[in-house]
Amino acid sequence: MYRLIACDIDDTILDETGDLPASNRDALRRLHARGVAVVLASGRATVSVRAVAEHIYPLSEDTYLLSFNGARVVTAASDTIVYEQFLEPAVAAAVAQYARRERLVIHGFNAYAFLSEARGEPADELSRRYGRGVTMERLIVPDLAAAIPGGTPKLLIIGDHQDLLRHQPQIEEIGAGRLVTTFSKPHFLEILHPEVNKGNGLRHLANHVGIAIDETIAVGDNLNDLEMLRAAGLGIAVANAHDRLKAVADVVLSRSAGDGAIEEIEERFF
Repeated sequence: MYRLIACDIDDTILDETGDLPASNRDALRRLHARGVAVVLASGRATVSVRAVAEHIYPLSEDTYLLSFNGARVVTAASDTIVYEQFLEPAVAAAVAQYARRERLVIHGFNAYAFLSEARGEPADELSRRYGRGVTMERLIVPDLAAAIPGGTPKLLIIGDHQDLLRHQPQIEEIGAGRLVTTFSKPHFLEILHPEVNKGNGLRHLANHVGIAIDETIAVGDNLNDLEMLRAAGLGIAVANAHDRLKAVADVVLSRSAGDGAIEEIEERFF
């Protein structure tokens, strides 16, 4: 019997336009009502994950959010920390310096907003568009590294996928083992502490609530979901998932995020 389901948000429970289909919302509500722990597990910031969760179930100390690709696991109601791991300040500063030199669109994060340096158009429009998509405030700072002296749950670079692929190995070299990179979307390069991924976040949460990892389901669509699908008792890829994720999934759904993927999971496994 599965007692916990961890769902990615974008392109997993939200459709390609960013809307939450009623079929996915209602399936998650029914699972929550029958006592299944429903956990949103996203690369998004905690405040953005919470905004989505509010449309699904009442926030409480018995509901949990996995945000920043697993860098923060907290209670949904009070933000009480179950697990937290930030990028080291020196590493964040080195990557921010590289991004400034290469004129990349890079963001850091604090508790309620994402931070970026003003770059002028069209770079600033990319930041504004990101903020609208995740419903977060943008703070423009003169020096990104100085604005996050305690480190950050992640750094996010937005750009053309092929361009990001070119920069990815150089950023990993800068980190020298003190960071990892992943893609949450083709144009979103995520930079994290090396111990951070959704799989580790899921393990910490399952241990905290006393649920065996074999009793968990993980659902996702993209490369930042790989470790979570591998960690869970059952790893599920939605029909619109990246081919690499489908290759490691235990189950590939016939439905996509916009076609009621979560409803299919409810019908087949609950």
